[in-house]
Amino acid sequence: MEWHTAFVTTTYLDPATNLTVTENTESGRYGDSSPKDSVDGHVGIPRTVKDTEGCDPNAEYYLPTRAGSLTTEPWIALVARGNCTFKDKVLNAARKNAAAVVIYNEAKYGNATIPMSHIGTGNTVVVMVGYPKGIEILELVRRGIPVKMSIAVGTRHVQEFLSGQSVVFVTIAFIAMMIISLAWLIFYYIQRYLYAGTQFGNQEINLDAENCAVCIENYKPKDVVRILPCKHVFHRTCIDPWLLDHRTCPMCKLDVIKALGYLVDPEEAIEVTAPESLPDSVTIRSLSVSLQDDVDNEASSSSSPSHQTPQDDSGPVEEAGESVALLDDNQKCEDNREKTPDPDDIAVIS
Repeated sequence: MEWHTAFVTTTYLDPATNLTVTENTESGRYGDSSPKDSVDGHVGIPRTVKDTEGCDPNAEYYLPTRAGSLTTEPWIALVARGNCTFKDKVLNAARKNAAAVVIYNEAKYGNATIPMSHIGTGNTVVVMVGYPKGIEILELVRRGIPVKMSIAVGTRHVQEFLSGQSVVFVTIAFIAMMIISLAWLIFYYIQRYLYAGTQFGNQEINLDAENCAVCIENYKPKDVVRILPCKHVFHRTCIDPWLLDHRTCPMCKLDVIKALGYLVDPEEAIEVTAPESLPDSVTIRSLSVSLQDDVDNEASSSSSPSHQTPQDDSGPVEEAGESVALLDDNQKCEDNREKTPDPDDIAVIS
């Protein structure tokens, strides 16, 4: 926003001293739509005391001269602010051939001047002065003292337009953003703290699969699951019976017992001797019996004629012996399997 100040010079003859008094101050301000021109002329005021604002379109102006009569020279109207728009004041004075209009501010504003909007007033120069300056000139004219005024362009000012409402809006928006940011930070750290606490307390895990591959049911909060070495997850109640029967992962067929290191090498196989009535022995490895050894034992028994009769009688016994060995071995395997799961492999879905 651009505006200009105005130099206001007044010259009059003081009757008491018979001396010419001249005052020059940069106390005026050009109107927004006023031409920034210089102008000279005698000061005239409305004749009616009740209409010092110059709002009456038919108002007459009093212009004292040395001879006490009106002059045809350019003159400047002096009116008070208020009671009508700036445009009305200027147009009313322009109808009386005023070259310029000087508007003095109200008493409550002192020497302050304000921007004036008066679009459509043509080439009439419009200037505002403070209340003390305007009253001083008004009293001189009322006393019949001719006052000559000169108006000249003063300093150019460029002011960023920033209204009070804009300042309030920006302030409120800034405070609101700060409150929202603070609330978000508090919420974020609370959620982070609660999430960390839940992980530590319940060993919460993130599951890639949505359901258990054994029972085909979705995982639910608080479900107890078992994590196999292959990282596959199942319900503990579903996978434990499966492991006791198959010892492999239902999905990738990984040998869980071997992966956990509970299965010994074939060279370290444990031999269990059957009862004395049984001529052969059964080789037992962890979690399994070598079927190939059984086949070889049966073949050797059938090829030996000296033992044909005992084999026919002891065949069921040998089978019973194998069943006993297998049962005993399965019992050991079950004991091992019950000890197999690592407590770290059991988690609770929260």
